[in-house]
Amino acid sequence: MKLIIIAIMCMLCACMAYAKPQCHGFNNYNDKVTIVFTDDVADKTYSVSDAKLVIYGKEYAATSIESNVKNGVATVTLIFPHITRFSNPKVILRINGKKAKFKVCQ
Repeated sequence: MKLIIIAIMCMLCACMAYAKPQCHGFNNYNDKVTIVFTDDVADKTYSVSDAKLVIYGKEYAATSIESNVKNGVATVTLIFPHITRFSNPKVILRINGKKAKFKVCQ
């Protein structure tokens, strides 16, 4: 019984330690869409790939992905092609090989 309780507590701690990316900036200037997000639970190696912006069910691949990690916080800048209409945009991407998604702040 103690083993089951310990296992459940470990799983809860692991779930709480997993942070979702949070959007911090969005703009549609200079013929491109720029989205900046942070992740406050980042390792020294923070790899972002397969970033797609989803609008009206259509996916747009990122043309540039830049990331850096400082004091356990990753800051990532995604650049997409210029888009003129937005409705509930979302970003789908892979962080260290795991699929993640978040809503874009407007």
